[in-house]
Amino acid sequence: RDISNTALNNHSNIPDDIHAAIVTALENTKTHGILIEGTSGSTGISLASLACTRGHGIIVAMPDDQSNQKKEFLEKLGCGVVVVKNCSISNPGHYVNVARRIWEWLNVERRYDDYYWTSVVKCDAGGNTSNDRKNSSPPKLIRAAFMNQFENLANVTSHYRSTGPEIYSQLDGNVDAFVMSAGTGGTLVGVGAYLKERWFESTQQKQRMTSQSPPRIILVDPPGSSLFNKIKFGVAYASQQSEQKLRRHRYDTLAEGIGLDRITANFALGCEMISWEKKAFAKRLNEASNEQNYQQ
Repeated sequence: RDISNTALNNHSNIPDDIHAAIVTALENTKTHGILIEGTSGSTGISLASLACTRGHGIIVAMPDDQSNQKKEFLEKLGCGVVVVKNCSISNPGHYVNVARRIWEWLNVERRYDDYYWTSVVKCDAGGNTSNDRKNSSPPKLIRAAFMNQFENLANVTSHYRSTGPEIYSQLDGNVDAFVMSAGTGGTLVGVGAYLKERWFESTQQKQRMTSQSPPRIILVDPPGSSLFNKIKFGVAYASQQSEQKLRRHRYDTLAEGIGLDRITANFALGCEMISWEKKAFAKRLNEASNEQNYQQ
């Protein structure tokens, strides 16, 4: 279809690449629903696969330092892709901030409702709209959802409830260490918390010797990582560190999807001093999730 439809002629406040991505998502959704996410690509591919299966449209904003294969794969899955310059999260042009703005635009820009109604919903196979419906007012059909994987605690919750138990079960509970890098921190914290809780439960049940160590949770991140500083020194960045020429917002890592320059809500849960007994983490996670849902 021609994206220069009269309903969309005036989109001067929305960049052309974002406009095109929105139209792609509108033309691919069969449920009126559109998923939106800012991602380095991996989560985007998972979401696009799910959206493709369930008939949702999807828009992904990603930084320009990721492989072309990710972008091409997303586009083949019917995803509207917006590539932006890699920059700090404090910059409005950061891919997560761009994804959030796209979500906001879809919720307030009625021109897209008009386009979706006239050029997608009411079009027949030949691309024509019946005359008796041309002048009807477009209903609010589009439903956009911003996944917000870095701050959405559904992320760490899913790994605490599924990935952690899966690993524990496959290793028959004999886990000495869990080692991985961190993007959002959801997998590291969710799996790590589950493994530690299960170890303390089994220790109490079987009355093991206290000298036996719980599983170690090990973060692997690029040099200069803010997450390393948070774990090692308890602070991601302090003004005194400027003497060491350490930039507060760093985004020059060659590794894709890791080396974050901030502490996300998911990662922050793993930094809290929590007793691993009596499902303390599960209770804290539930409290934090309820707080987050209330704020939204």
